[in-house]
Amino acid sequence: MRILLLARYGRLGASSRVRFEQFLPHLNAAGHEVVSAPLFDDDYLTALYSEGKRKTTAVLAAYANRLGVIRTRGHYDLVWMEKEALPWMPASFEAWLLRGGPPMIVDYDDAVFHRYDQHPSPLVRGLLHNKIDRVMEAASVVVAGNDYLADRAREAG
Repeated sequence: MRILLLARYGRLGASSRVRFEQFLPHLNAAGHEVVSAPLFDDDYLTALYSEGKRKTTAVLAAYANRLGVIRTRGHYDLVWMEKEALPWMPASFEAWLLRGGPPMIVDYDDAVFHRYDQHPSPLVRGLLHNKIDRVMEAASVVVAGNDYLADRAREAG
């Protein structure tokens, strides 16, 4: 089985390392080919940790790269995704990008939906309040790190 892994970070990102990277040797040993395509690479995280700020050019480059990777999803049997494909982008755009592709497993280790549905900006809440619910609904499987997240996934369908 060919698996496209759309993690948030590379090996330096703790959440991606714990939720995904540690399983790759086992999946490969079982005969699966996993292609890891993190949104933000280790260079991005190194710069973020050392400078304490996000570089707009690096974020734009990461999004452009992710768009290119998403275009290749038809070459895989499964998409395994951490949280969402493109943070801060509307659910309709993400759904349009991922339509017609292979089955998708989405993994959540925290309540990222509250970044949107409880955001102080009415514009963000209006545009993105149900984004993670729509991603969960589109997934074939949702892996939830706790009962609160599992309940939200069930409510999302």
